[in-house]
Amino acid sequence: MNLTLEYLKAGGRRIATLIYDPPQPKTATLVLGHGYSSSKQNLDFLAGFVAQHGFRTVTFDFPGHKLGASEGRLESFETCLETMARVVEYAMERFRGETYVGGHSLGAATALRICGGDPRLAGCVSIATGRDIGANLEQIRARGPLSFRAAYVDGVSLPELIEQMSVESIDAALDGIAGRPLLVVAAAHDMIASRSQVEALFERASEPKSLRVVESDHTFAASNSKAAVLAWLREHS
Repeated sequence: MNLTLEYLKAGGRRIATLIYDPPQPKTATLVLGHGYSSSKQNLDFLAGFVAQHGFRTVTFDFPGHKLGASEGRLESFETCLETMARVVEYAMERFRGETYVGGHSLGAATALRICGGDPRLAGCVSIATGRDIGANLEQIRARGPLSFRAAYVDGVSLPELIEQMSVESIDAALDGIAGRPLLVVAAAHDMIASRSQVEALFERASEPKSLRVVESDHTFAASNSKAAVLAWLREHS
C-alpha cells in the first residue's frame, strides 16, 4: 500500500488529504471524514485496513482542527460540506469508478448530506451519528467534555455546529440516498451518539440499508468498524 499526502483547495483554504492506494486497487474508492475536534489520523486504522484489502481510501482534515493539517477556521457546518464535496469531486475525477462517501460522527453527518445531494455517489457509510444529533446534548454538556474538546478546534463550537444540523436536513439527506446502499454503524458503549439515536437514523432510512453494532465507545468507533465497512464494500461494490 502506498500513502500520498496531497493538498487541495476548498473555499480558499488548503485541505490536507491522504490517499491510501493499494498495489492493485479495486474500482471503488471510499472518501472518509473525521469527527469534531479530531483529525484524519482517527480514521487511519479503518482506512488502512480497507486499503489493505484492495479499496482505495481517501481521508482529509476539516479546517480549524488543530490536530489536522488543513488551513482556515471551522466557520460553520457549511465549511464541512464544502470541504468534503471538494475532496469527493477530486476523488471522482482522479480515480473514476464507483465512489462511496462516509465518516465518523461529524464526518458521518457531513457524508450523509453530501451523498443525499449527489446522485453520482454509489453509497454512504455513517458511523456513530444519529438522526437527532442534538438529542442528548444537555446530557453530554453536563459531563463536561464539550468545553474540553472545543480547545482542539479553531472556530464554531460543537453546540453551535449541532444547531446547524437539523433533523429535517438529515431526513432530506436520507431521502436523497434512497435506492443506494447505506451502512449505519452504532457503537454499543457510545455516550455521545446514543445507540437509540443511531437506530432511529437507520429506521428513517430507505432500502437498501444495513445496521451494524460494534463493541466500542464513540472515540474509537471508526477503528472498530473496519470489518463491518469492508464486508459492506465487498457486498455492494
